[in-house]
Amino acid sequence: MRFIKPLGLSVALLAPIAAHSQSLTFSDYGPNRGARAAALETFGANLAEQGIDLTFFWGGSLIGGRGTLQGLADNVADMGSVVGFFTPAQLPLYSIGDLPVENSDTWIGMSAMHELAKTNDALKAEFDAAGVHYVSTYSTSPIQLICSDKVDSLDDMKGLRVRASGPYGDALTELGAEVVRMSQADVYQALDSGLLDCNQNYYYSIVAYKQYEVANQILALDWGQNMSFGIFMGKATYEGLSDVAKAAIDAAGDAFIDIYSESLIDGLKSDRAALEGEIDGNAIDITELADADKKTLRDASNTQIEAWVARVGETGGDGKALLAEYHEIIDRKKAELDKQGYPWAR
Repeated sequence: MRFIKPLGLSVALLAPIAAHSQSLTFSDYGPNRGARAAALETFGANLAEQGIDLTFFWGGSLIGGRGTLQGLADNVADMGSVVGFFTPAQLPLYSIGDLPVENSDTWIGMSAMHELAKTNDALKAEFDAAGVHYVSTYSTSPIQLICSDKVDSLDDMKGLRVRASGPYGDALTELGAEVVRMSQADVYQALDSGLLDCNQNYYYSIVAYKQYEVANQILALDWGQNMSFGIFMGKATYEGLSDVAKAAIDAAGDAFIDIYSESLIDGLKSDRAALEGEIDGNAIDITELADADKKTLRDASNTQIEAWVARVGETGGDGKALLAEYHEIIDRKKAELDKQGYPWAR
C-alpha cells in the first residue's frame, strides 16, 4: 500500500494539526483483514501523519453495519463505513452508486462516484439531512456469477436458484432466475447442499469465502459494481473540527480513491489468475459472457435504472438529472483513463 503525504497540504497548514492532535473513532462492520481494511489502515496512517489519530473498531464492535448512519449522526462514532443498501429511506439518491450502469472499471467508478458525492447539491443536501458528512467511496469491483454446474449463457440461468441482491437481483429475476436473498456468509453451505445453484459475487469475495470449494463454474459477467457505500463522518463532528483538520480529512478521502482502486484492480487480476489455475486443488472453469448476452444484460440493467429514476421521483428527487450528471462524469473519467492511464502509473 502507498502512503500519500502530505496529501497536497502545505507544511505551514499541517503544523497546527501536529501541535493539537485530534483523536477520532472509526466504526467498520467488517473484519480487520482484506484489501478494504488494508486501504483503511493506510487512510488512518495518512491522517496520523497530520496529527489526526483514528481508533478503528472492526467487525461492528462499536456500531453494526445497519446502524452506522444513525450512529454517526448521534455521535456514537466520529467516522465509519456507511452501506447505502441498509439506508434506502434516508439516502435514496445515494443508492445511484448501486445501479448496474455500464461501468465496470473500478477506478472510473470510484472516482466518478466520489466526484458526484462531493459536488452534487442534491446529494450533499441528502447527507446533511441524514446528519453526516461524506468523505470517500468504496467499491465491490465488478459482479460475477459462480455456479455449481456449467452455465454458459444467460439462457442457462433460467429457472436456477441464484443468490443475488439489489437491482442486480431484480435484473436477474427479469432474465428468468429464481432469485434468493441471503447473506454471503450463508452461501457456501447453500451451494454445497444444493439449496443454491449460483451466487452473485466478486472475484476477491469468491476467494475469501472459498466458494470455489463447492462451486467450480464462473460466468464472467464483469457487470457494474456496488458503490453506494463509503466513508462518512457525523456532521456535527466534522463541523466541530478546525478548517485545517477538515481539509486534511477531505484530502485523505480524495487520496483513498486511488489507494483502494489500485488495490482492487491488482487484486482482481491476481484473484482471477488464482481461480483460473488450480486453487487449493480445485479446478475452476471461467466462461466469458457472449456479446449478445452482454446486450441482453444491458437491457435488463436499463430497466432497473429506469425503475430507480421512477422511485426517486416518487420521493421528490430528480433521479434523471442526477443520473445524467453521473454518466457525464463517468464519460469524462473514461476519457482521462484512455489518455493518461491510471493515476498511480502516470
